[in-house]
Amino acid sequence: MKKDDLEYVIDALKKRDEILINDKPVSQYNKYFDKMRKYARNLINDNRQDELLPFLKSDCISIKKDIAGLLFNCYPDLCRETLKEIADMTDIPVYYGIVQLGAKDNLKHGIPKDFPWIHF
Repeated sequence: MKKDDLEYVIDALKKRDEILINDKPVSQYNKYFDKMRKYARNLINDNRQDELLPFLKSDCISIKKDIAGLLFNCYPDLCRETLKEIADMTDIPVYYGIVQLGAKDNLKHGIPKDFPWIHF
């Protein structure tokens, strides 16, 4: 049975978290960013973005941050709140420092209106 777009997004989110925790190469992290973005765009185009909403409450900081970025243009208030929560965290593991920095940057500079765009 073929995997659904939602399953592909979730798999990519989990892989990205695993890559951070295990200090794997950035190239791997970025590869799964592209996959996550592609399948999230498919969900949004199919008006299924609400299926990603529960992951804004994930216990995993990197998953929450990624979902907040993916859904920002659909649910700006909820996602801004999640990004602020991550940006304001203290005593996070070192490997999530880049995630926290990303949340701060997203709050400061915003997220492009067409994100998650696909340029393959």
